[in-house]
Amino acid sequence: MLTPEKFPLTLPLRGGGALELAAVVRYLPGRRLVCHGAWNGRPVYAKLFIGGKAGQDAERDASGVRAMRAADIATPELLFDGDLTDGSGHALVFAEVVGSSAEEAWRMLAHDPAARLELITRLVQTAAAHHRAGLIQHDMYLKNFIVTSTDIYTLDGDGIRCHAAPLGRREGLGNLALLLSKFHAEDDVWLPQLLQHYAAARAMELTAAEAQVFPSHVMTHRLRVVRGYADRKVFRNCSGVIVERGWSHFTAIARAHDSEALRRLLAGLETRLRDPDVRMLKNGNTCTVLALPLDGREVVVKRYNIKNFWHGLGRAWRPSRAAASWANAHRLQILGIATAQPLALLERRWGWLRRQAYFIAEHVDAPDALAFFADASVAAERKQQAAQAIAQLLHKLWRVGLVHGDMKASNVLIGADDQPLLLDLDALHEVRCPWRLRRGHARDLRRWMENWRADPLTAGMMRQALQQVYRNEEGLLDAAIGMGKSENT
Repeated sequence: MLTPEKFPLTLPLRGGGALELAAVVRYLPGRRLVCHGAWNGRPVYAKLFIGGKAGQDAERDASGVRAMRAADIATPELLFDGDLTDGSGHALVFAEVVGSSAEEAWRMLAHDPAARLELITRLVQTAAAHHRAGLIQHDMYLKNFIVTSTDIYTLDGDGIRCHAAPLGRREGLGNLALLLSKFHAEDDVWLPQLLQHYAAARAMELTAAEAQVFPSHVMTHRLRVVRGYADRKVFRNCSGVIVERGWSHFTAIARAHDSEALRRLLAGLETRLRDPDVRMLKNGNTCTVLALPLDGREVVVKRYNIKNFWHGLGRAWRPSRAAASWANAHRLQILGIATAQPLALLERRWGWLRRQAYFIAEHVDAPDALAFFADASVAAERKQQAAQAIAQLLHKLWRVGLVHGDMKASNVLIGADDQPLLLDLDALHEVRCPWRLRRGHARDLRRWMENWRADPLTAGMMRQALQQVYRNEEGLLDAAIGMGKSENT
C-alpha cells in the first residue's frame, strides 16, 4: 500500500508513462495521497486514490473538475485520469498552478488588513461564480483555493456538486457562510460588505432578515467545524495526527512534529522525567509540569497525577485532562487563538480504563502576564498594547462560547509583538446555553481582574482595555466586575 514513508518513488501509469513523485502534500490514511512531482517532464500534482473505493472516489473528483472547467471556473488542468499499472489504485494528474493556497496567502497578509479584505472579497466572488454556474463546493477549506495575481483556482473536485440551475439564494448564502466560517471571529467585522459583494455578483437584492441572520449562520458553521476537528478528528489518524492505540496505551502525535526523539520520549517518559536536565515548572498534587530538551528545542510535559485509588477509579472512566488539553489546543488553533503548539498526547491504559496521562507541547520562551506587567523596564505603551490584546482575547473567548475556567495571570504568556498566548487548557470548555456562558465568562473576567488587586496601575489599564473592547456588552462587564458606564459618569 502507498504510504508517505515510501516517498520519493516512481509510479508507472497504465497507458500514461511514469509519474515521478517527490513528496506527499496530504495524506488521508487508506484513502488518498496528494503528491508533488513530475510527469512527462511537467511539474504536476497527483492525487492517488487507494483502497476499496479508489475508483469511485476518483470518478467523483474528476467529474467535479470537468464540471468546473465546463463552467469556466478556474481549476488546474486534468492531464491524466487512469489506473496505476500494478492495479493498486487510481491516479488523477493535474498541471501545477504556481501560486499560494488561500490559507498561506491569508497568513502572509497578517499585517495588511486592506490586502486581506481584498483576498477575502475575491474568494467571495469565486463562490458567487460557482453558484451562478449551478455548482456548490461542499469542502470550503482555504487549502482548496490557489491564489495567483490574476485568478483564484478551485481545487478538490470531490467536493463539487452540480445543479441544473443557478443555486437558490438560501442554499447559496448557506454555502457562502460555510466559506466565511473558515476565517476567524474577528474577521466577521467585514461580513456586511462581503455579503453585499456576493449579492452584487449574483445580481440579487438582500432582505433585511437575510443580512441580520447571516453572521449567526457563519458562527454556527465555524463552531461545527471546530467541534468536529477538536473533539473527534485529532483522536484518530488523519492528515494532521498519527494515532496508535493498544491495550496499555493511547498515543496521538502531531504528524508535523513526529520524530524518533519524540517517540523515544513517549516510550520512556517516566524514566526521562527523572533525568537531571529536566527542569521542574510545577509540582502539584494533581499535575506535574516539567520542561526538557528535545530535538534541539525545549518542550513542556504536563503529567496528570493519580492522587489515590478512589481518584484513579473516578478518572478511569472519563476522558483524561491531558486529552482535554490536546483537544483544546487544536480548538484554539483553529479559532485563531494563540497557544503553545501541541505535540503529543499519551494515556496509560488498562483496556478501556485510563490511568496516568501526559500532554506534551512546545515550550514558549516568554514571560507570563504577571511578570510582564510587573517589569519596570517594559514601556507603558507596550503594556497598554498587551492589555488591549488580552481584552480582545477574553472577548473572543466570549464570542466563540468558550469558558477558560482558570484565568490566572500565570496562564497567559506575553509573546512576540506583545500578544497573549493562553495556557492550561484542561478546564477550558464550550458552553452553548447563553445564560451559563454569561455566568462562566463573568467568572473568567472576575478571576482575571483578581490578578491585579495589588497593582492598581495595571488594574486600571485592564479596566480601560476591557471597556473599549466590550463597549457593546457593558452590562456583562458591570455584572462581572462592576465596570459599566456608571463607573465613568
